[in-house]
Amino acid sequence: MKKKSRPKICVDEFEKACEKAQLSEKEQRLIDHIRFIGVFNQPSLTKDLNLKSKPPVLSILCEICRKIGTYMPEHFNSIRQWSESVSEHNVRWDGNLICSVAFNIEGERLDPESGTTQYHTFVVHKELFQGLE
Repeated sequence: MKKKSRPKICVDEFEKACEKAQLSEKEQRLIDHIRFIGVFNQPSLTKDLNLKSKPPVLSILCEICRKIGTYMPEHFNSIRQWSESVSEHNVRWDGNLICSVAFNIEGERLDPESGTTQYHTFVVHKELFQGLE
C-alpha cells in the first residue's frame, strides 16, 4: 500500500498565519527553534528551551499548531487528514502542521514502539526548515 503524500505548506502562507495567530514570545521561540534545529524530541526541546516538563512541550506544540491552523484552515484540514491516514492507529496529531515523525534508513519510525529510539523523534517539514540560512 502506497503512503499518501504529505500536503506541502507554502512558507509565506505559514508565516502570515503565524503573525495573525499572535503567538506569545514563548510560543514563537518554540516554533523558531524547531524550524532552526530540524530534528528533535520532547526531552531535547524541554532542555534546549529550558521549559518545565508540565505541560508537555509536544502538547504546547499542538496548541500552537491549532492557533496557526485557524488562519490557514484549508491546509490545516488537509494536514490533519493526512496525519490520520499515516498514523498506525488512525489518530491525527496537530503537530504535523509543522513536523512529522522521523524514520530511519530502513523506513522504521524513530520511536519507542518501534524499538529504534527512547523518545518519539520528529523532523520539521523541509520547506519550513531554516537551519541553513
